[in-house]
Amino acid sequence: MACKNMKILVIILHSIILALINLISILFGFGIYHFFRQYNQLMFQAPIAVVFSIIVFITWIVVIKSKKISRLFPEDWVQFLIIFILSIAWAPVIFVPLHFLTQGYLTSFGNIFWTWVFQIPTNIVVLLLSFFIIYPKGKKQQGMAKP
Repeated sequence: MACKNMKILVIILHSIILALINLISILFGFGIYHFFRQYNQLMFQAPIAVVFSIIVFITWIVVIKSKKISRLFPEDWVQFLIIFILSIAWAPVIFVPLHFLTQGYLTSFGNIFWTWVFQIPTNIVVLLLSFFIIYPKGKKQQGMAKP
């Protein structure tokens, strides 16, 4: 039972971290956009947010890999898929109250929708890269052993 609980905690941990990184990346991209207000907002915000999300989450994966904390690794593609789905689900759970606390009103569905539009391709790339960092030779070639 403890092993199953650990798997659940690993999935929840990575999905929340990924969702937080996505939201922070969007805010970071928006901050950079303020220096270039004469240009299109998406021209700066989106690419910066994508690159920042990838760099920060991959750094997280590299750090836990370098510390040899293999119990924090997702074990298979199903866990990566669940992390992907939950990271998308966590975004409004985190963003809506945060927006309300900082702005004083609930955010529109459009903001949540565009967050998902950002998250889906970004998190696919992030999680594919993470998988290949954790399992550089592929899971089957490594004898299905934990890293």
